[in-house]
Amino acid sequence: MTSRPVSEQKTALMKSRPLWLVVVVIVGLSCALFGEKGALRLNQIHLQQELLSLQAQQLGSANSKLRSEIDALQHDDSYLEQVARSRLSLVRDGELVYQFSPR
Repeated sequence: MTSRPVSEQKTALMKSRPLWLVVVVIVGLSCALFGEKGALRLNQIHLQQELLSLQAQQLGSANSKLRSEIDALQHDDSYLEQVARSRLSLVRDGELVYQFSPR
């Protein structure tokens, strides 16, 4: 068997190196972009985190409003009377209630 000269082997090896390098770079970039911990997934996670943070703020403000209403219902008799009159249609003894039918 005849083998190729050493210079031809080196030349063939040099020519194949850029191809392997390109393949490795492409695989690495695709993993970096589209992988489980890639840039696109990281961007989705950041957007989801911002959305959840906004929802948490909204729920916190709604929660504080409800706590203040609970406090008013427990300690403010005039507010309690106002709520009973508006939501439950309660009246005091001796009051007349006028009801108008819609046109």
